[in-house]
Amino acid sequence: MPTRPHGRSRRDGSRRAHGRPSGSVSRRLFPRAMLLGGLVGVMSLIAASLLVREWSPIGSKEQGKATLQALIIKWNGPLTEAAAGVVLGVNDGVFQKAGLSSRLEVGVDDDDVVKAVAASDRIIGHVSAMAFLRARAAGMPVVAIAGSYVASSIRLFALDTTALQTPSDLVGKTLAYRASSEVGFVVEALISRNAVQRSLVRATEATGTVEQLMAGAIDVLAGYLEVEGAELRRLKVPYRVLDPGAFKIHIPGTVYIASTQMLATSSSSAETFVSALLASWARADLDPRRTAALVAAAIGRAATPERSMTMLEQQRDLIRPFGARMAELDLARWQEFQRLLLQQRVISDPVDLRAAIDFSLVPDVYRRQSRSVQAD
Repeated sequence: MPTRPHGRSRRDGSRRAHGRPSGSVSRRLFPRAMLLGGLVGVMSLIAASLLVREWSPIGSKEQGKATLQALIIKWNGPLTEAAAGVVLGVNDGVFQKAGLSSRLEVGVDDDDVVKAVAASDRIIGHVSAMAFLRARAAGMPVVAIAGSYVASSIRLFALDTTALQTPSDLVGKTLAYRASSEVGFVVEALISRNAVQRSLVRATEATGTVEQLMAGAIDVLAGYLEVEGAELRRLKVPYRVLDPGAFKIHIPGTVYIASTQMLATSSSSAETFVSALLASWARADLDPRRTAALVAAAIGRAATPERSMTMLEQQRDLIRPFGARMAELDLARWQEFQRLLLQQRVISDPVDLRAAIDFSLVPDVYRRQSRSVQAD
């Protein structure tokens, strides 16, 4: 899995900060490089194949010929590559094999999804971590059951000609973001945690856009790797990106949530969903080109298989950060997140995280799958 450099921003686009031109590589190295690349490719294919075989959804053996359980997976807005696991699970019948008659439904936003989930025991929702904790703090009967983006995908973007390596580079720069939004929360936390003098950052209360960045109306655009970052790549605009995670802002990104009613009356549906989701992501890694084509078709708009392939690769360390397992919810990361929310007065009182988040469901699924493989 590619790792992101820490303590510095990364330069994307057509130029690289270091390294010699590809044409300067000696021709004598090509056979060895080609052989090594071939071996790596074969090993990756074998590993992915074994992973798919290992991650057959657990529910499939238990359901037999039983009636499928209806389940709606409700997304918080337009689809992105983050939905690849769900898209494949529905398209390839992975959820059905596990005993779930599922469909993917696009909601309006986080609030729309939270309300729908709270009112039903047949809906699993996908929302931002901040929207979830806000809802829980407001008394909504929802529980986080699995991570989607285990780490936040919020980034700060600047044109290639703009200096943006550390938070101190924000001094004197113009930004546009809504303070009440998730993006605004991250920017304010980044400034506060890194002792940047807030009065020297020129921020306006508005939603920044790629068009504003390209026109020079703003110097820095705060947004999402899979949205604004994808748009900059689509337009082939050379840009720099600053990752708040490299500067003391270690927070979760998005989560899957269920109602307390579902967990009380049919917790097996949530467990089966997570097991099938992990199996679907394993399938996604087996044939990346097919996955990219399916995801691009599901996203629509300006998506293409090539752009989806790029984003699928870039989001790997969001879905599975170093030292973490896919979908697992980390208590320490959530405790840190809640401290920031309280400091920024996004929520007024702390939430009982152990009651709001099912930290045991995903590990239980991993353990059950391990026992199932050993039994086979």
